[in-house]
Amino acid sequence: MRALLLRVMGTAALVVASATVLPAQKPEFSADMKLLEGNGRTEIVKVYLGNQRARIDRTPAPEETNGISSLILDFDNQFLYLLVPKSKVYLRIAGSTGMAFYQAAWMFRPSSTKYPCGQWISEADRRGVTLRCTQAGEDHVSARITQKWDATSPEGAHGSLWYDPSLNFFVKVLRTSKDGVESGYELQNINEGTQPEKLFDPYTGYREFSINGLLDLLTGVGQ
Repeated sequence: MRALLLRVMGTAALVVASATVLPAQKPEFSADMKLLEGNGRTEIVKVYLGNQRARIDRTPAPEETNGISSLILDFDNQFLYLLVPKSKVYLRIAGSTGMAFYQAAWMFRPSSTKYPCGQWISEADRRGVTLRCTQAGEDHVSARITQKWDATSPEGAHGSLWYDPSLNFFVKVLRTSKDGVESGYELQNINEGTQPEKLFDPYTGYREFSINGLLDLLTGVGQ
């Protein structure tokens, strides 16, 4: 069960970092996000980007009778909500605990539309990694015109990013580690438009759980 929780949180971390909406960037949309994990496993989650909020829905495995299958991010108030729809409960995580989610936002919605790789390079420099990023022309992702950028490092890792200027979003990222392990994501079935407010409401019909209560629910302790 602990492994399940870590896997859910790991998936959520990738998706939320990808989906965070920054104040100056308004486009709202929904999409299917196909995740490629380092072990070759793929998973498709539903992503909704609203006004300063995001929601991610995943389909639990059959054995996950009380699994976390939805996550809501409130960027304005810096809250993360983990939802267990079957039991109608949620866990709220306050800002400082989830800070890594917010700090990663710029990597997926860059501040510079002319050189979207710039912040990736800055972050690599901060970690002592040399990263080079060059434009590789136009390409199509989900029938959308994107700018493809190729990134390489002397350590042997490399990857590509597909940037959609109209969404100001990297709609596809594919990374290959120096050991040849591939990971990344791709947005599919992208639908632009205002997202329903009810998608981002964790309160109606739900009750709040503490972390201990949520763990008891997921593990069956006390039942």
